[in-house]
Amino acid sequence: LMNIKSDFDYLEKICLLGQSTVGKTNLIIRFVDNKYNPDILSTAGFDYKSKTISLKHSKKKVKLKIYDTAGQEKYMAVCKYIYKQTDGIILVYDITSRESYEYIPQWIQEIKKYNKHLPIFLIGNKIDDEENRLISFEEGKKFADENNMEFFETSALSGVNISQIFEELTNNIYDSTGGLKNEDEFDIEF
Repeated sequence: LMNIKSDFDYLEKICLLGQSTVGKTNLIIRFVDNKYNPDILSTAGFDYKSKTISLKHSKKKVKLKIYDTAGQEKYMAVCKYIYKQTDGIILVYDITSRESYEYIPQWIQEIKKYNKHLPIFLIGNKIDDEENRLISFEEGKKFADENNMEFFETSALSGVNISQIFEELTNNIYDSTGGLKNEDEFDIEF
């Protein structure tokens, strides 16, 4: 048998959830590729990208498998398989869309059906569009605090807070699990 040394010590699976057009795909693209695509199409079903980062307090490398899910309700059944097997959730709303914000409790309820102990980060995206803001920082922060979630506001366009959310969540997952084994990556089965 060949012993193949992988380039990471741990694997963490992170899932982004939220309604269509809140910017989930561009948040991932900004983090993984440091790019932004204003003409991106809505995700159908799910997609994922990977990136390896170092933990804050050690030299351990964590490979993040970041799942991008469709926001349309018709894809909910597909998404549940992902967040049954995920290690952390980034729940995204658009600060210029009251509807995307008001749907957040439904996402939380859906997540908790399958995994009650997942760390969830609440993200208000598109802070570069301040003139069209409908949800204040204080309103988002209050909701996150009441629901025991970390809270950040981001801009996939400018890159504000993007690396921070993924790094904080990665460290949070590592700290709460004591690290996950470097296992074969799972495949989603239907």
